[in-house]
Amino acid sequence: MSTIPRPTDSQYYPLACTPVGVDVGVKNLIAAAPAGGDVESAFTIEGSHIQTRHEILVESMRALQGAKFDSTEGQAQLFAAIWYQIRPQVYDAAVRVVRYAQQFTTPIIVLEDLPYYDVPLWERRMNSDAGAWLLPALQHAIVTKAHEVGIPATYVDPDYTTQECHLCGDLGDVAENTVECISDDCPVDRVSRDRSAALTIAKRGEVTSR
Repeated sequence: MSTIPRPTDSQYYPLACTPVGVDVGVKNLIAAAPAGGDVESAFTIEGSHIQTRHEILVESMRALQGAKFDSTEGQAQLFAAIWYQIRPQVYDAAVRVVRYAQQFTTPIIVLEDLPYYDVPLWERRMNSDAGAWLLPALQHAIVTKAHEVGIPATYVDPDYTTQECHLCGDLGDVAENTVECISDDCPVDRVSRDRSAALTIAKRGEVTSR
């Protein structure tokens, strides 16, 4: 529940490495794919349980903050209880995506460089956007588990990873769950936006790891 430290790695990687892009989110906790991979073959983990727990947390915190007595201790206990329920799923997701990455030759985990690391989880408890605290916690767990098995991690520019076509690089039309490439010269039509983002992240990792 404290500030999440930002793990770092040297930027010198083997030439034969395989960047594995990992897109973290709320509806899908994880979408992962190697550079040059296929959208349909991407690895995903859904996050409906965590989303439900987060909704309970926000509603309960708002109720406690509206009380006419000091509810700080109650908020802390509630936050700890719900985080205790969520944490095993976060770490299980991290373990599973690292195992997925291990199937590739000299894998490197590639993540988006998200701007959340300097804010303690406790200070995000009232944020209605679950991603404001879940995403950095999930990224940190992934990097920690990757390091445990000797897989390095790197971070790339997060801009337009959801909107950018993973194949041609043009910006497409984003819907709730999909992205549609609108380039006439690209064979990609409408695909899962999380899976596509994972491929885009992996592609950006190819540049970083050279």
